[in-house]
Amino acid sequence: MKTLLHPTQRGQALVMIALAAVGLFAFAALAIDGSAIFSDRRHAQNAADTGVLQAALTKVRGGDWETAGLDRAASNGYNDNGITNDVLFYSPPIDGPYQGNDQYIQVKIRSDVKLFFARIIGRQKATNHVEAIARAAVPEVTTWFDGKALVSVMEGCRSAGDPHDPFVVGGNGTTIVNNSGIFVNSTCEPAFEDNGNSNLVTTSQGVCVVGGVEPGVNGVSPAPDDHCGSQIDPAKYQLLNPVCDTPGSITGSSGNYEAWPGYFNRTGNQTFPNVSPSGTLKLNKGIYCLENGISLNGNWNITTDVNGNGSHDADSEGALFFIPDGDVTFNGGSTLTVHAISSLAGGFPERFLNYLFYIPPTNEANVTITGNNGSTFTGTILAPASHITLDGSGNTFSLDTQIIGYDNTITGSGYIDITFNQANNGMTLTQPGVELTQ
Repeated sequence: MKTLLHPTQRGQALVMIALAAVGLFAFAALAIDGSAIFSDRRHAQNAADTGVLQAALTKVRGGDWETAGLDRAASNGYNDNGITNDVLFYSPPIDGPYQGNDQYIQVKIRSDVKLFFARIIGRQKATNHVEAIARAAVPEVTTWFDGKALVSVMEGCRSAGDPHDPFVVGGNGTTIVNNSGIFVNSTCEPAFEDNGNSNLVTTSQGVCVVGGVEPGVNGVSPAPDDHCGSQIDPAKYQLLNPVCDTPGSITGSSGNYEAWPGYFNRTGNQTFPNVSPSGTLKLNKGIYCLENGISLNGNWNITTDVNGNGSHDADSEGALFFIPDGDVTFNGGSTLTVHAISSLAGGFPERFLNYLFYIPPTNEANVTITGNNGSTFTGTILAPASHITLDGSGNTFSLDTQIIGYDNTITGSGYIDITFNQANNGMTLTQPGVELTQ
């Protein structure tokens, strides 16, 4: 009689196969359903990122940012149908680190993913939640560098061989800054130096130096405040873009001249003013593009007071000097009574109002202003790459101006009177900003 060995092994194999099948189904469910969940999350995040960036760009341009963001999300497969997905935009964000800040836009996407193998265990769907935040800084009208009358925009220290430090006070003259103060943007140690003998600098709102102040500064009142405030990126502001399409001209003779706006010094060695002998030069209202700078030698009397009544007539008087190349030198023998354009009359562009000199960042000019009795400057001098020198030179001259240079030096033995009035100086726009922050 035949004997059967291990009569229960066949049944045990069936149990093992069943258990293995369950495990294989579980792994298949994990692989297939998990992959679907992961893929949807990745696509939803991409839709959130691109959607919020489109919304931010549209907001900066003044359009319907919410519709633009929804359209972009829909093009990526998330159409805010309220069933399989929700797409919600908020500005300002409703939570997170930028909550309540209207310079930011937040998008939240909910997306349902249908499951297949997981239905065996009762799971019909999985839900992904993603979000993204973008910065959407709309241009704002603002003052330059918080309205400080004298500004050095240099951010670091001078390079090897460069003689220009961020802000230097020298000579033995007196400089008074009324209604404002001085801002030195450099982090250099020191960024503010006093090389004078008996000079005096007095400000109404003090001197703020982002970096250090040279030890022993005693001619500045109140004393400079070192490591003050935060460094300001000059790129946050929009710059001017003057254009001169027609040649300027100067008429007259025997020392009595009248100038008309346009471009000068475009060809040859022509200079401005291109007449002699020196005398009185009246500047008619407009933009003067001096394409090779300006150097006043001799006894010039240059004025924007065309009608000679001793006051600025806003609708008909004023000048903007645009200097794309070359240096600017005003010697002490000349008297300048110049006022920026302060009226839109005649269709003058608003963005140029109250700018007296603009030297663009492409021109690393040397700008030397040597004062003479009776000289007055009214309007902003914007020269963010230029080396500015204010020289009192034994005389008194007055400025109602904001002087913005790469670096600044005050020197000479004269009296420099800066009485800052924001109403007579240029405003600007901040740069629009779009970036994905989260």
